[in-house]
Amino acid sequence: MSAPRPIFEIYVDDDRYSVPTLHLAPAADEFEALEIITRLLGENDHHLGAELYLDGMRLAGIGSFAETPRQRPEESAAVQ
Repeated sequence: MSAPRPIFEIYVDDDRYSVPTLHLAPAADEFEALEIITRLLGENDHHLGAELYLDGMRLAGIGSFAETPRQRPEESAAVQ
């Protein structure tokens, strides 16, 4: 029996929405998850960028999320 695949969190920046869209994606490893976010960005011209997380840790950002990670909801609440 094989081990369960980790579930990666992918936040997609879509210009039609004011907040990123969350996708949950099982993948064997970070490299397979990066292939998934690359595919997500290519599927729709409205997709501007994506961030990849695993267990709450940011692993990568591409497109509009390449430079600066977005502020996690619990962080923005703490600032107020």
